[in-house]
Amino acid sequence: MPTPDPVERTLSSEPFLSRFYTFRRIADNLSRKIGRSLGHPDNSPWVMRPGRGRSAGTYVDFLFGLDYLSPNATFVRLLQKAFAPYGLSLLLANDRNVESVTRDVARGWIRPHVYLDLCSTLDKRFLDLLKACAAQGVYPLADPNLLASCTFKAELQPRLEGAGLPVPPTVIFRAGEPDRDLTAEEIARIGERCVAKPSKGAAARGVAVGIAPTAAAIGKARDFDRADDWLVQKMIAWGRCGHRAAYLRAYHVFGHRSLLWWAREDGLDKYERLTWSDVREYDLLGAVELIDRLADLIGLDYFSTEIAITADSGPGRFVLIDYVNDQCDMDPDPGPGKRSVPEEWVAWACARIAEFVWRKKHRLETAQVKALWLPD
Repeated sequence: MPTPDPVERTLSSEPFLSRFYTFRRIADNLSRKIGRSLGHPDNSPWVMRPGRGRSAGTYVDFLFGLDYLSPNATFVRLLQKAFAPYGLSLLLANDRNVESVTRDVARGWIRPHVYLDLCSTLDKRFLDLLKACAAQGVYPLADPNLLASCTFKAELQPRLEGAGLPVPPTVIFRAGEPDRDLTAEEIARIGERCVAKPSKGAAARGVAVGIAPTAAAIGKARDFDRADDWLVQKMIAWGRCGHRAAYLRAYHVFGHRSLLWWAREDGLDKYERLTWSDVREYDLLGAVELIDRLADLIGLDYFSTEIAITADSGPGRFVLIDYVNDQCDMDPDPGPGKRSVPEEWVAWACARIAEFVWRKKHRLETAQVKALWLPD
């Protein structure tokens, strides 16, 4: 999928002192050394540069934001390994430095080629950083102007239905609309037990599962956030594929596609490798087709979606759930409440990101490739 070029940059558009990259690097290193000699902790992320070659033409090539991430995390190491052969530099914005990075981006002191946002839904400071990057001509992943139409479920639902994509039958309650019982016609589509979820929700926050389609039950769910739109949906049942839940996390990464097994079971978000053998055994190529159809509709470069497998075979066995997540979990380190994303998948995604940033830096078109990556 071709993407628009970043805003043309000229030296005259940047603050004068910000152009002296070597001096800035020396000053940054000196400041850190002085701080450490005075006993000050040095926990704020630093600009990571390639091990061989050098990052020419910009102070930072790639910026990514994730509030809790440490600069010593495995994800950062995998990014640096993928970026080094391209001679690209990167900077992590986390809880410690997001305000200062936002200020530096807003004044043009830092102007990377690409910004990857991984947590603005949960932390407004990172939404401010995303908007600052977009305003300065940094290529944003994802574009803040597309967030409402592509990631707010109540806005995307009618578009998905209009495009003929398989989604759960749904009744939308707009913010300010009163609570009510579902009509007999709506109950015939939704069922006697349903799911209520906020349009802007993330990480399953506010989702009520198995509730009755009554005004009281729907109202109780909506009390989580009355300012948001709400979806009341049919409960979708999926089976098992061997020992795994028949549920997929499907990815679109700059035209490339990938699949992982995913489920929330026993209080954990569980990721598992999905192999070529699994594709053949469970006939999963239809899920890849859904990724392409969704990508063509929304126009985002990088996103994931959830796909439930509702039957062993036949048309309509795949159903989109939760639709579009532009802030995918890419952290392979273990954490509370999750079985981590497989490291080999993260390494593959980092390689795709590195190529994308390199192309943006050199003003080349996005590679016209639609590959499916799965481990053997």
